[in-house]
Amino acid sequence: MAKPYSLYKKSSGIYAVQFSLQNGSRSNVKSTGCRDRKEAEKMVMNWLVNGNIPSRINGKEETKATLTVDKMSFFTMFHSFDFTSDDVTEMLKIMKERNMILSAVVPDTPEAKPVKEFLCDFWNMEKSPYVAEKKLRGQQIHLNYCETMRSRITIYWLPRLKDRTVGSITIDDVKDIFNDPVVKKLAHKTINSIISALTIPMKWAYYNRLTRNNCFDGIIKCSQKGKTRKILTMEQAAAVFKIDWENDTAKLANAVAMCTGMRQGEIAALRIEDIGVDRIYVNHSWSKYEGLKCCKNGDGREVAITKEMRDALLAQASLNPYGEGMQGFVFFGLKPSQPTDPKNWLKYLHRALIGIGYSNPNEICFHAWRHLWCSRMMDIIGDKRVVMAGSGHKTETMLDHYAEHLEADTTMNRLRNAEAELFLPVFNELDGDGISVQAVEHLKNARIA
Repeated sequence: MAKPYSLYKKSSGIYAVQFSLQNGSRSNVKSTGCRDRKEAEKMVMNWLVNGNIPSRINGKEETKATLTVDKMSFFTMFHSFDFTSDDVTEMLKIMKERNMILSAVVPDTPEAKPVKEFLCDFWNMEKSPYVAEKKLRGQQIHLNYCETMRSRITIYWLPRLKDRTVGSITIDDVKDIFNDPVVKKLAHKTINSIISALTIPMKWAYYNRLTRNNCFDGIIKCSQKGKTRKILTMEQAAAVFKIDWENDTAKLANAVAMCTGMRQGEIAALRIEDIGVDRIYVNHSWSKYEGLKCCKNGDGREVAITKEMRDALLAQASLNPYGEGMQGFVFFGLKPSQPTDPKNWLKYLHRALIGIGYSNPNEICFHAWRHLWCSRMMDIIGDKRVVMAGSGHKTETMLDHYAEHLEADTTMNRLRNAEAELFLPVFNELDGDGISVQAVEHLKNARIA
C-alpha cells in the first residue's frame, strides 16, 4: 500500500516530507527537522495519526500551530477554488456564528460602500432615504436636526472611521467612543446625540441589508438626568422688567415669553395676522434652516393675552418697514420676510439680570420663561388640562385627549384671568420704557384691527 506521504533527504541532510491531499495533489514541503530517516518516519507518522502536522518546523522544536491532512487539503482548495458570491457570504456567516470573525465585507456589495459617503448622505435632507421614508409615513423630521446629526458625524465619527466601509462597522466601534477623552468632557445629552448620529444610520442599514452587523442593540447610553433648570421668582421677574433695557424689542419678546409660555421660535415667527383681539394664534415656529415651519408638536394652538399685551405687540409690529401687511413679522429682522435673530433676546436678558444684581445670569436661559409660566399657572389654575391647552405640551395621551375636549372659551377665559393676575402687574412695569414713543405713534396711525 502506498504511503500517504513522500519522504526525501534535502541537501542540508535534513529529511522533508510532502503529504498526499484528497484532490490528488501534494502539500507544500515540510521539514521534519530530523537527520535520521527512522526518526523522520516516526515523526511524520505521529503527525498523521494525531492530526497535528505543524505549520512550521524550527529544528526539532515544533510550533503550537498544527494542521491535519484534511485541513491542508481544505487550504489548498481554498486558494484555487472558484467561489460564488453566495458561497463567500455563507462562509462568512458560519465564521461569524462560530465567533471566528467580527465582520467582513464582500467586494462589490452594498456593505462595501464607503461609510463616509453613506453617513453624509443619510443625514442630508435632500438625499436621505431615511428622511424620505419618515416623510412618506407622515412623520416629522427637521432640517436643523439633520444638520446637527451630520455635524456630529463630521466632528466625532469620520476621523475615527476614516476609510472604512458600511459593513465593517461593529458595535465595538460604537462603544469605543465612550473612551474618547474629548467626548468624556461633553454633557451626557450631547454624548447620547453623538451615539445616535451613528447608530440610527447603522440600524437603518442593518434592516435594509446594507450590513450584517448589529451595531445598535446593547448600547448603554449616558444618564440624562440633568440639573434642574433655574427659573426666576416672580419678584425677580418684576425687578427685571422694572429697569431700563438696552433693547426695547428684546424686552418685549422676553415679556411675551413670560406672559404666554411661548417658545422662542414661536415668538420669532409671530406675524401681524397671528395677533387676535384677546389671543395669539400660534401656528408657526421659526428655524434658521427652514424658515417658517409648523410648531414643535405639529399642532397649532391659541394663547390668551391681555389687552395691554396686544397693544404692545401691535405697536412693535407697526414699526415693520417692509410693507408686508398682515404677513409682516412682529419682531422683524434686517431683511424682508424674516424675523430678527432671537438669540439676541437672551443676551439682553442677561444684561438686565446683571442690572438687578442677579448672581449668575448665565444659568437663566430664554426657555426658563416657559418653565416659569407653566409652574406659576399650575399654582393658580391647578387643572393640568387647562395649562396643557395653553402651553401646547403633548407628552401624555390622556392629557392630549382632555385638552381636545375642553371648551375653548372657558379655557381661554381661565388662562387670560390667570395671566392678568400673575403677569399684568409685572408687564405694567414696562410703563412706556418697553415701547418707544415712536412705536406708540405708529400704533395710533396704523389702524390695525
